[in-house]
Amino acid sequence: MAFPALSTVQAARDIRYGGTTAVPTGAPGTIVNLQTGWGPTTYTVEFTPDLGTKLTLVGLTDSDLRTR
Repeated sequence: MAFPALSTVQAARDIRYGGTTAVPTGAPGTIVNLQTGWGPTTYTVEFTPDLGTKLTLVGLTDSDLRTR
């Protein structure tokens, strides 16, 4: 299931970077770009886990996201 660009999503699970949770489950975000091709669709998502905080992650897949 491909999410359209600029749709609002949530993190489907804790997204970890190294040993740290970068984005907690349920954090809201907006898809700012998607890449399609021979492999699975990947997304660039701008998350706002806390007020005033923005975190952009590249290369997320459908299993990392859910609709909001």
